[in-house]
Amino acid sequence: MHPRRILLAFSLAASAASVAFADYQNIGQAADGDRLEQLSKTLAQGSYSHPDDIDLPAVSNVSVKLREKSIELNNATIEKKYGRSAISTSDNAPSFSTNTGYSWLVSHPLQEGRVSSTWGNRTLLGTTRHHSGVDLAAPSGTPIYSTGSGVVTKSGWGSGYGQYVEIDHGNGYITRYAHASRLMVNAGDRVDAGEHIANVGCTGRCTGPHLHFEVVKDGQRKNPSTYLAMLP
Repeated sequence: MHPRRILLAFSLAASAASVAFADYQNIGQAADGDRLEQLSKTLAQGSYSHPDDIDLPAVSNVSVKLREKSIELNNATIEKKYGRSAISTSDNAPSFSTNTGYSWLVSHPLQEGRVSSTWGNRTLLGTTRHHSGVDLAAPSGTPIYSTGSGVVTKSGWGSGYGQYVEIDHGNGYITRYAHASRLMVNAGDRVDAGEHIANVGCTGRCTGPHLHFEVVKDGQRKNPSTYLAMLP
């Protein structure tokens, strides 16, 4: 086989592996030497330099501000800031909405988006891994919306996830919105259903702009497609 064809075959195989495993990594478990995520974080910080760079005049200037530190909240800090009523329980919070039967599932996270990767196990090059959410492809900068009301418990950088937002909706339900190019909310903010919380991007372990959307119930990740299918 011609040497160029061999190199092309290896290049295509490497690209396929990168796309298939883009979102398998858990928060805070970045592999050492993950050059893709390191490059993504460097670009998000808005600066890059290399001794071999050629000094060329810039055509345009782009400034990106990154929240370098994630702020995590728990029930104690939420109660201290907002009072006991902010912590939803079966006694003081509504359990259902008129459309879906879930108070946290009122709005689509994207107004328009194509499913580019589904939930579940898959095997590639002899390795089986689990994709813990659903990927919705959309142009970079597309607004991301909260599916329901709740309190933002995390807003910042997570290894593998890039810039992401986590919302506690009460009754054991949490939603996550990862790979954002821009975060519109801070940890501790109270948000409403359909509120603009972030913009689509490709930060973290990512090979193209999309929203990685997760649903967590009582600490266990669930298939988001099951819930999104209930929305009109």
